[in-house]
Amino acid sequence: MLDFLKRILIVALMAICVGLILIGGRAEAAENSINKETNEWTFPAKGEISDVFDSRGGIHKGLDIAGKYKSGVYAVADGKVVRSYYSGSYGNVIFIHHDNGYETVYAHLNKRIVNEGQKVKKGDKIGLMGNTGQSTGIHLHFEVHKGKWKIHKENAIDPFLVFGKGEIGQYVFALNHDPYGVVNVSGKLTVSETKTNNAARAFIGKNIEKPKQVSKSRQEKYEVGNKLKNEKVYVVKSGDTLSKISRFYHVSIQQLKSWNELENIDLIHPKQKIIIKANK
Repeated sequence: MLDFLKRILIVALMAICVGLILIGGRAEAAENSINKETNEWTFPAKGEISDVFDSRGGIHKGLDIAGKYKSGVYAVADGKVVRSYYSGSYGNVIFIHHDNGYETVYAHLNKRIVNEGQKVKKGDKIGLMGNTGQSTGIHLHFEVHKGKWKIHKENAIDPFLVFGKGEIGQYVFALNHDPYGVVNVSGKLTVSETKTNNAARAFIGKNIEKPKQVSKSRQEKYEVGNKLKNEKVYVVKSGDTLSKISRFYHVSIQQLKSWNELENIDLIHPKQKIIIKANK
């Protein structure tokens, strides 16, 4: 009887192993399919990754990019605008259906500049980054759906499967398939498009040594470390409130709300980026 049970156990373990191999193979095939179908896409916005897919207990089905207020948001590929409207949750939002069957969503926009039924090309500016709807800071909420958007988001996929793996706090660039840029061993940044090179040098200070000689105009415009002069980015910690942050930095709650386009002082969350400007 003992030998019989051992044989049953061995067969069961082998079946589980084969099943895992098949599942892994299907997952890899699915990723390869996504890579092939989206390898010409370009990133929709410039800024810093502030949240990722499947966070918040799995309910966050997109990628958040925090950036400059009213900065450009771009179509990732050719397609047709199937929705352009104001949503109570998404705020100003645009849905684009692409020729390969995918749909992309661009939410919390300050302004929509394309209309439903309009055809767009890859890289077309479709809106401006904002803080509308259920949003607690200036950012683009970007979703990718392999198929049509559904209310329960069954077709949502991780945008990192399209653009490569990133992480919270990482700076990203618009209009490139690889939004992260490349830093070589000499410390020099190489970016495929010249127009992003100056921005790269200005913003990815963590990865580039500061030049010994910098022009006065450039010094006034940028500081190494992705911070504008006279401006600090504070990362919200658990237990923080706007009142607590305002007291620490000797600024008013109203200033914090104005600088960050906040409407409700209670709606801040851990890891959120809060802009703090120096008082002159």
